[in-house]
Amino acid sequence: MSIKHLRIDNRLVHGQIVVSWLQATGSDTVIVANDVIAADDFQKTMLVAVSPPGIRERILSIDETLAYVKDPAHADEQIFLLVKEPADALRLHRGGIGLTTMNVGNMAFVVGAKRVSNTVFVSPRDIEAARALTAEGVSLTCQMMPTVARDDFMQLLAKAKLI
Repeated sequence: MSIKHLRIDNRLVHGQIVVSWLQATGSDTVIVANDVIAADDFQKTMLVAVSPPGIRERILSIDETLAYVKDPAHADEQIFLLVKEPADALRLHRGGIGLTTMNVGNMAFVVGAKRVSNTVFVSPRDIEAARALTAEGVSLTCQMMPTVARDDFMQLLAKAKLI
């Protein structure tokens, strides 16, 4: 499997992904991995509508994503994984995707979430998943654009007094 990057970004496919991240990572396939979105035909239609020309886009459940990336038929694809929340990233990690680094891009405010940065708000569930990923050997970075410096996500959580 050739996963180039995993980004946690609740906006999913949007301008930064299409214009900057796909090029920076050399990806030719975008997979949105989330059970709820994969079961929602309207959301799937909207996400596919913004897919750039020449890029394969798949909207799959977490289990379907794991099967897809492990299928030898897709071994030559350069995959950019997008997940909506850290819990999705944790499930993919535990399913064996083998990444040692994951990027936290944007997590919008929801009721009960606490601010980590201008663009990242976390719920207790998000913090729990981040802790689990880190405990299992995954480095979490926080980086909005590929051209800016990466921050250590767990250090940002500590600075915000959330861990």
